[in-house]
Amino acid sequence: MRIRDAVSIADLRMLASRRTPKFVFQPVEEGTESGRGQRANVDAFARRVLVPRVAEEPVTADLSTTVFGRRYAAPFGISAIGYAGKMWPGADRALAEAAVAADLPFMLSMGTVADIESITRLAPGRVWQQLYAARDTRITDEFIGRARDCGVDVLVHTVDMPVSPAPDYVSRTGIRPPLPLPLARLPGIAWECLTHPAWTMAMARVGRVPRLEGWARYVGQRASARDVLKFVGSQMISGAGWREVERIRRAWPGKLVVKGLLCGADVARAHAVGADAVTVSNHGGNKLDAAIASLDALDAIVGAMAEAERPLLFFDGGIRRGSDAAIAHASGAAFNFVGRAALYGMLAGGSAGALKAISCSRVNSRDRCSISASRRSTRSGLRMSVPPTPPTARSSVGTSARGGYKKALPRRKLSFGAEGQSECSICRRTRG
Repeated sequence: MRIRDAVSIADLRMLASRRTPKFVFQPVEEGTESGRGQRANVDAFARRVLVPRVAEEPVTADLSTTVFGRRYAAPFGISAIGYAGKMWPGADRALAEAAVAADLPFMLSMGTVADIESITRLAPGRVWQQLYAARDTRITDEFIGRARDCGVDVLVHTVDMPVSPAPDYVSRTGIRPPLPLPLARLPGIAWECLTHPAWTMAMARVGRVPRLEGWARYVGQRASARDVLKFVGSQMISGAGWREVERIRRAWPGKLVVKGLLCGADVARAHAVGADAVTVSNHGGNKLDAAIASLDALDAIVGAMAEAERPLLFFDGGIRRGSDAAIAHASGAAFNFVGRAALYGMLAGGSAGALKAISCSRVNSRDRCSISASRRSTRSGLRMSVPPTPPTARSSVGTSARGGYKKALPRRKLSFGAEGQSECSICRRTRG
């Protein structure tokens, strides 16, 4: 199969797995430990369904969405993907190019191989800067200043990474470039490189292990990728906390998104400190394998909080099809972000592969919208909904393997147009 033959994210995932060595692809798949967290994100969508209704008149689906005063071609953007440039040289640029071609926002990770100056030149007006709080607040402030000077309007402060646990594959093999490679693994690594010549040649053309250029200036321009990575590790704060969020809010003049919240109390706190939006996300299942699925958390937050009590809600976690994006919208998300889906496309075929991933998701979203939508005389236009999950399929928290404590998550009852039940719009929604 070639890129042009792919019709789904699953196809692109298969192509990516064939094109990249196992020591690159497997950690992407697992996220952290066994990979339970990222699988839970995907599985959460399988427990929801959309209920189509017949429209009063012919409907043309319009997926364009306005967020923070900027109109984008679809109701989703490309999420921050840390270390993407270590997985494939030029990955950050390829993703940014795809965002420009598709007219979507591109969230640039603070842990990126490409620096913000080069990416904003490539994708002006579309870059959202993702930010971690550094131990040295002067570094945090300089990242904020660099984003402002580059014309970035949206800062995404990620608060859910107090530690960075490794996937089981990495723990088992010890393969974690650019850190020293275990001697016993060298024959297997050599074989993977030989059997994936496109990746090997791309790395060879770079001439060295890609380093995090956004951080290199704080270590020294002659610093190796290993030196920079060690410095970044020393700067990551274990639980920066709300005081740092408040300080960043005071320092940043533009729109502030707090990313990585899964609890209604935290969403309320973010609203109180002045966040313009929050992203409901478990970091793609990459930080805590037992974390609640992002979609289940979105349900709980929306069900427990009135709209006036919370900021704008974005969503990130497990979207693999356009129908998943539609479900997230119907569940209360104003805008979505995709990470692994775009990364699969990029690994499969660079910017063309990333654009293919976007195209697959957008076509699928348009079709689901047309099937499930109805014309209304309200400003929100087309509407879609998600029915309650059957009790047997509901997620739970605190479930013991021995049948101990079990608490079902609260569920929102979302149906389409039925009397006494709520509705959520997907298309022609203006937010910001």
